[in-house]
Amino acid sequence: MDMVKLLLLGTAMGASLANAFGVWRAPKMSVRWSGAVFFVCVAAYAAKISTLGLDPRPRPEGLVLLVDIPLTAFSVATVGWFWLFMQTLFEDRRVQPWHTAVIVALALIGAAAVYTPADISRWIWLVSNVLQAGLLLHALMIVLRGWKTDLVETRRRLRGPFLAVVTVYTLVMRGLETWSTFNGDPEWFLVFNATTLALMCLAGTMIFLDPRAGLFGEAGREGEKPRTVVAGPDRATQADLDRLDRLMKTDQVWREEGLTIASLAVKLNMPEAHLRRLINDQLGYRNFPSFVNSHRINEAKSRLADPGQARTPVSSIAYDIGFASLGPFNRAFREETGKSPSEWRREALGQSAQPVSA
Repeated sequence: MDMVKLLLLGTAMGASLANAFGVWRAPKMSVRWSGAVFFVCVAAYAAKISTLGLDPRPRPEGLVLLVDIPLTAFSVATVGWFWLFMQTLFEDRRVQPWHTAVIVALALIGAAAVYTPADISRWIWLVSNVLQAGLLLHALMIVLRGWKTDLVETRRRLRGPFLAVVTVYTLVMRGLETWSTFNGDPEWFLVFNATTLALMCLAGTMIFLDPRAGLFGEAGREGEKPRTVVAGPDRATQADLDRLDRLMKTDQVWREEGLTIASLAVKLNMPEAHLRRLINDQLGYRNFPSFVNSHRINEAKSRLADPGQARTPVSSIAYDIGFASLGPFNRAFREETGKSPSEWRREALGQSAQPVSA
């Protein structure tokens, strides 16, 4: 049985490292780092559990420092990196310092559970598993939340069948590991874990060894504006683009709160799937909210830089351009500009007040 477990975990480690290599070739830096580190952590987790129950003798201190501690550090951070990978892959998020802080905190709690007495360790593991379950639920929400608004067909097909299954699997494992912390490991647990982990990693190789730009995003600096993906549209496509441009710029339908891609397709009298391809292939946007918000943020920047509206509250501008609350507006504005609306206004009005040199 030990040989079967080692074979399965060796397969998982090899497939995980192959996935890390595949993701590392992705053009977007945020996806590259978060995905590659996540798969390295999975390989470390497989290596860590492969040692369970095999050799109860104490390890040399040098081996502990060189092998055990690094393996523990990476393996306990697996869920945190998975959570971040989901955000960069599906929500096109830039990695923020607080993301790293969450992962480091999770890793420190896990490390504390490993290197403390058993009576204390089991309660630390309980806290760790609860926190990991929370991150996994958030990751699952990310996978499912953007399904309707995702404009990248490869990501839409991937959301449900694979990554949601991975998230559910890891949630189940967190529950089983919490149970085993207080009741001991059943005989089938390690083999079940090794089998499912190997299958998940092998399934991942069919996706992540092909770093398609459509899945991982276009190359370029993080946060830069979308660019045209397909050059020289034919006449029919150009006519559709012109209609879309009039609806967004002249009719300003982006002001409608709760505008969806389905309702926009109805206004344009075109199939929703065609509209998705039009916005993604021709305009370079990877999700519908970013497309709509680009128009809203442009209007917001214009109004925030207008001296005549210097006393208009930021919240009033946010509501007027279609945001339901101030929080989403602030996040969208910062994603677009790297600054808060107040900072943008202060700098814009300060610059406009200065005399313009000849």
